[in-house]
Formats: sequence, structure tokens, C-alpha cells
Amino acid sequence: MMIDPYEELLAKRAQLDAEIAAVRATRRRDITEQILKLMREYEISVQDLDDWLAAEESGDRRRRRVEPRYWDPKTGATWSGRGKRPRWMAGHDPEEFRLKTLAQQAGDAGGLGDADADAADGPHDSTPEQEH
Repeated sequence: MMIDPYEELLAKRAQLDAEIAAVRATRRRDITEQILKLMREYEISVQDLDDWLAAEESGDRRRRRVEPRYWDPKTGATWSGRGKRPRWMAGHDPEEFRLKTLAQQAGDAGGLGDADADAADGPHDSTPEQEH
């Protein structure tokens, strides 16, 4: 009985597909290890990659400046909270260095009455009879 050339080619293709998948899996593992090594070396976070990919998808590859969320009072250095945690935060609770918003600063000023604190938050559209 003669083997159909078409069936023979399909069998060869299936074998090649399996070999390709095996080589690809090995290469993916090796390449992933290289990527992780480079990310650690250059302090690239997963969030950095996510931001880059989002910018690429939107057609805007320029990095947008992220406002700092943390501040070192000794050196004046700031950190946005993205990427590797800076050395000056080692051994400390990040909240010790968190920058405060104007509203938070007004609330921390102490001694402000409720009316003064409300005024520090900005104008309200309420009348004196309404509760805040």
C-alpha cells in the first residue's frame, strides 16, 4: 500500500512543529533569564515596562514625568514610588518619607478649628445652614 504524499507531508510538518515548540521553550527560558538579569542590573521594574508598553501602544514613546511621592529630608532626593526602592529608604517605613498634599499639610498644622480646616480645603458651595 502506498503512503499518500500529502499525509506524509502533514506528518513531517507535525514533527517539525513539535521540534520548533521544544526549541522555542528552551530559548524563551534562556532569554527570560537574560531579561531578568538586565532588569536587575539597570533597575528596571515591571511597572517601567508596563508604562513603556502603554506609551508604545498609544504611539507616544516619550516618558511622562511622574510626580515624586517620597522625599528624603537629609538629601532632598525624591522617588516616585516606581522602580527599585532607593537606598535612603532601606530599613524604614516608606510612609516616613511620603510627601503630603496641601490638604494633608493643612490638616496636620494642628489647632485649626473645623471652620478653619474647611477653609484650608478650599471654597465650598454650601451655605452655613448645610452640613459638610
